[in-house]
Amino acid sequence: MIKLKNYSVSDILNNIDFEFEPGKKYVIMGSNGIGKSTLLHSIMGRPDLVTSGDITFMGSDISDLPTDQRARLGLFLAFQNPTSIPGLSNFQMLKQAMKMKGADIGENLRKFKEHSSKLKLPSDWDKRNVNYDASGGEKKKNELIQLQMLSKKVAMLDEPDSGLDVDGIKSLINTLNEWHNDHNTLIVVTHYEKLIEGIAPDTVLVLKKDEIVSGDQTLASTIFSKGFDSV
Repeated sequence: MIKLKNYSVSDILNNIDFEFEPGKKYVIMGSNGIGKSTLLHSIMGRPDLVTSGDITFMGSDISDLPTDQRARLGLFLAFQNPTSIPGLSNFQMLKQAMKMKGADIGENLRKFKEHSSKLKLPSDWDKRNVNYDASGGEKKKNELIQLQMLSKKVAMLDEPDSGLDVDGIKSLINTLNEWHNDHNTLIVVTHYEKLIEGIAPDTVLVLKKDEIVSGDQTLASTIFSKGFDSV
């Protein structure tokens, strides 16, 4: 699905080699400042990040593609700190992103309201401005609605547990497990043990400056008990 070869990002990550496969769930861990968020943002094509090496998506080179084209191909990134957009409602943003027309608008509004109700968001959430005057947990839930509404092949989430209470974490786990299937890829940056247990990743990755250490879920258990220096 996404293949990195000799992949470097600015002065942060060097010569990373890894392939994220379809139908798999991944958790990325690593010490503070090591570049976990940077890796996801670079895959999404953040323009201020200088990359080198190879990055391919479904066999095609995407190294020169801007963020919007990568999104159209099927990449999705949920931010650690989602940006507020005053003047644009939550549903209007999705309406534009999905290019809704005619009868599709009513059907998609119904789906939007179902998702927002399930996540226990206010009944007028479709009319609220994007992430404006919203709590941290509400912003994260808003991105979960976007993930469910948009047709994406890869979901990358940067610490989606931050700002969520216990019930929010349960909703997060359920939403991600419902979204995931044999044809898409889930990549989550987190150090929250309950979230890792809930999504049951196929592979746990420990990001270091010059390499990625991979293992199964027991690798996360080792990190929790012994720290990052143990791997």
